[in-house]
Amino acid sequence: MAELTRELLRDLPKNGPTDPIEYYRRPLVGWLFRERINMGLRLLGSGRAGSRRFEHGLEVGYGAGAVLLAMAGVADRLSGLDLDADPAVVDAILARRDVKADLRKGSVLEMPFDDGAFDLVVCFSVFEHLREYGAALREVRRTMRPGGRFLLGMPAVNRMMEWGFLAIGFKGIDDHHVTPPVRVARAFDEAGFRLLDVKYLGVPRPRAALYTTWLLEPT
Repeated sequence: MAELTRELLRDLPKNGPTDPIEYYRRPLVGWLFRERINMGLRLLGSGRAGSRRFEHGLEVGYGAGAVLLAMAGVADRLSGLDLDADPAVVDAILARRDVKADLRKGSVLEMPFDDGAFDLVVCFSVFEHLREYGAALREVRRTMRPGGRFLLGMPAVNRMMEWGFLAIGFKGIDDHHVTPPVRVARAFDEAGFRLLDVKYLGVPRPRAALYTTWLLEPT
């Protein structure tokens, strides 16, 4: 099963102005940052997904490359897309761990990949930054194969979360978190996705959850 462990985080440098990798290694906050990822990755090994192995997986927003390292355990080929991370930094990190990936710089609103390229797309903590989330969902759908899986995770967007981010030193979050999970979820059907499963971090209720992760399938 894919899992983001402390060992995978070893020696990973901050890669780009929005990369939160330093928070993954903190004592309590680090568990929360890792668990929001692992809560989603566990969905790939449960329910209808079973213990499936994927042919080609993409991470949208790869940052320092931590999730790509975890995905290497469930996908034969890897690709990554990030708006401001340096691909060369992650290439070197992956090479030291005997992992290869096709890393590109670009936006989820205009992805530089062919139609139907992936049977797995993973995206954590990106869509809360997007006002054009519907267009992003349709673009992800374009790149997916029938029967593929889309793992999409988002934090809550509210005043409590703003205070929480300020408490750990993450400033100006209210300027960047513009779209709440409930709004994105309403766009799944129109974008061509079917909900397979959902998990909430913190509490079992959507509007009170700290983090929401959906497992989706293209229709």
